[in-house]
Amino acid sequence: EIIDTSPRVELLDQRISALQEAKRCLDEETKRVADLHEKRTEAKIAAETAGRQRGLNMKETDKLGKDAYLGIPDVGPADPLKLENALKIKDQHLAHGTMWLVRKLSNLRWEHGASTRIGARMGRPEKAAPREKNLVHSLFPIDTFGGNQRLIRNAISKKDIRVQLGRRLCKKCGARTPLLICHRKITQNGRQEICRGKSKPLEDEQQRKGRRFGELQSLDISELAESARQNLGLDRVPDGMKCAKKLMSKKQIPESLEKGMLRAKHQLPVFRDGTIRYDMSDVPLTHFKPSEIMVPFQKLKQLGYTHDVDGRPLESDSQMLEIYPQDFIIAQNAVDFFVRAAKFTDELLERFYNMEPYYCVKEPVDLIGQLIVGLAPHTSGGVLGRIIGWTKSSGGYAHPMFHAAKRRNCDGDEDAIMLLLDGLLNFSKEILPANRGGQMDAPLVLTTRLNPTEVDKEVLNVDTSWYYSSAFYEATLEQKQPGEIKELADYVEKRLGTPFALRGYGFTHDTTSIDDGPALSAYKTLETMVDKMNGQLDLGQRLRSVDVRTVASSVIRSHFLPDLRGNLVAFTKQKVRCLACGHSYRRMPLAQKCIQTKSGKLRGPFGGKEEKLCQGKLALTVTEGAVRKYIEVTRHVMKTYGVDNYTKQNVEWLAESVESLFNNDKAKQLSLADFL
Repeated sequence: EIIDTSPRVELLDQRISALQEAKRCLDEETKRVADLHEKRTEAKIAAETAGRQRGLNMKETDKLGKDAYLGIPDVGPADPLKLENALKIKDQHLAHGTMWLVRKLSNLRWEHGASTRIGARMGRPEKAAPREKNLVHSLFPIDTFGGNQRLIRNAISKKDIRVQLGRRLCKKCGARTPLLICHRKITQNGRQEICRGKSKPLEDEQQRKGRRFGELQSLDISELAESARQNLGLDRVPDGMKCAKKLMSKKQIPESLEKGMLRAKHQLPVFRDGTIRYDMSDVPLTHFKPSEIMVPFQKLKQLGYTHDVDGRPLESDSQMLEIYPQDFIIAQNAVDFFVRAAKFTDELLERFYNMEPYYCVKEPVDLIGQLIVGLAPHTSGGVLGRIIGWTKSSGGYAHPMFHAAKRRNCDGDEDAIMLLLDGLLNFSKEILPANRGGQMDAPLVLTTRLNPTEVDKEVLNVDTSWYYSSAFYEATLEQKQPGEIKELADYVEKRLGTPFALRGYGFTHDTTSIDDGPALSAYKTLETMVDKMNGQLDLGQRLRSVDVRTVASSVIRSHFLPDLRGNLVAFTKQKVRCLACGHSYRRMPLAQKCIQTKSGKLRGPFGGKEEKLCQGKLALTVTEGAVRKYIEVTRHVMKTYGVDNYTKQNVEWLAESVESLFNNDKAKQLSLADFL
C-alpha cells in the first residue's frame, strides 16, 4: 500500500525546525560551559601559583586552587526550560529516529524490534578435560630420586631412597613402618614372607607438635615396588608411572603403591585427595531429547523416564523429556576417561581388595545410570548425581538445582565430577594437605538428596514459565524492575513447599539440539596471542557499536600491561632453582652450584665433602621470554589498530624498562676512544 505523505509535510517541517532549534540551544550551552571552565581553570592556576610562591604545602595549595575555581559562579543557562526541552528532543531523536513519522502515517501499532541492546565480552573459555595439572599417578613420595619427572623407575634404579614419612608400628610383627600395611619381612613356617600386617601410629605421635609429623626414613623402593607388582599380579611396573615428590598431609601417610600402578596402567591422573576427577564447564538444563544425549529411549526408560513432558509414554528418541534434578549429562570426550576410571576401580577391587568387580564396563553405554559426585573447587561438599548421557559440547549439563547445590550459578564456572565408588575407596582426610586451604576442594560431606530450601537462593529466581503474557511484554517497554512484575511470571520461589519445586519446569523456546554450535570457542582454536587479538579486534571493526581503538586500549591496559609489570617485578625478585634436585634458593650460593646434600640437609658452599653435595646447575625461575612475551603483541596491536596516547606512553615506558633490564644489544656502550 502506497501512502500519500503530502498532508504530513508540515509535520516534517516542524520536526526539522525543532531539531535545528534544539541543536542551536545545546551548542550555546556547550560553549557557555566551556568558557566557564576556561575562566575557572585560569583562576585556579593563578591561585595555586601564588600559593607555591608563598611557600604553602600541597594541601593548602590545592585548597586555594579549589576555592578560586568555585569562586567564579555558574549562573546557569539563559532559559532552563528551553534547554530541558532541547535535551528531550535530542534523546527522542537518538532513541526513535524516524519511527515517529512511521507511527503518524500508519494505522498500525509500531514498536522497536529490539528496544534495548546490551554489550557483551568474551567470558571464560569452555573446558572439558581431566584434572591433571602436575601429572601424578601415586601419592607415594620419592623426593628427588625420581628425577625431574618423578618417575618411579628412576627411584627403583637407586634401590634405597630417603624420604619424609610418618612413624607407625605394625600390630602383627611389632616393627616400625611408615606404611599402612607393613612391608617388613618375617620368617613364617620356615620361610621369609612379607608381614602385611596393619599398622598404627606410634603413641608419642599424638604428642608431637608442628604442621607435619613425618621424619626422614630410608626405604628400599625397589623391594616395595616389586612386592606391589607381585601383589597385583602385573608383569612389570607400568611405564611412565609418576609419584609425588613429597607428602603435604599432617601425618604424612603414603598411599599404597598398588593404587598408583593401576592408575598408571589405565593412564589416569590422581588429585591430591586420592580421587580421579574430570573438569567440565557448568551448563544448566531442564529438558532434553534422547537423540540429543546419544542414548536410546529404551535405556532411558530403565532409568525412570517413562513419559515425556506432555504425559505421553516414551516411544521415540525425539520426544521431549524433563531432566531429573540429580541427573548429569557429561561431555563426549569424557566417556573414554570414565570407562578407564571404571575399569581401574574394578581392578582395584579384584587385585587389591580381593572383592568382586562393581562396574563391569565394557562399552560406553554401560556408564549410563552410574553414580557420580559433583564438586565445586571452593567447597568441601559433594553432590550425588547420575550419568544419563553425553553431548558433543565441552560442558556438563545438569539441572539448575544440581548446580546450585554445588554453590554455583553457571556464569562460566567449571566443576569436577568423579565416580562415586572411586571417592569411597580412595578419598581420605588423612592425605589432605595440612597447609592453608587443604580442606577445600575435597568431598568431606556428600549431599544425597536435593532440598530446594537448602540450596543457593539465586536459583529460586529461575523462570519456570511455559509462555509470557502480553502484559509481561508491555511491562518491558516501561523498563519495570523484576520485583514489580512478579505476578506475571512463574518461578521456583513460588513453588517451594510443593512437589513442583523440583519438577514441572517449563520453557518458552525450543531448539534443534542442545549442543548445536561450535564445541570449542575461537579462543581455544587460535594458537598464538597475535591470532587471538586479531580475531577479537577484527570482529570489533565489523560491529558498528564497537570502537576498536577503545577495545584495543582496554585490552592492553587491563591485561598486557599488568602482566608485563608483574613479570618485571617477579624477574627482579626471583629465586634460582637446581636443575638436578629441584631445590630453590632465595639468593645464588657463592659456590654457583647446588649445595644441597644428598641426605636433604643444606650445607655451606665450602662445608662437607663435594661428593656428598648435589652440585647441580642452577637456573633462573623466571625467564627473559616470560617478561617479553606480550611486548611484540602489544606493539602489533598499537600499530594495526591504534590506542590512546596514555596507553601508548605506558607501553613505551615499560618496553624501555624491559630493554634496559636485559641490556639491549642495539644500544652499544661506547668508550672515550670512540670519540677520538
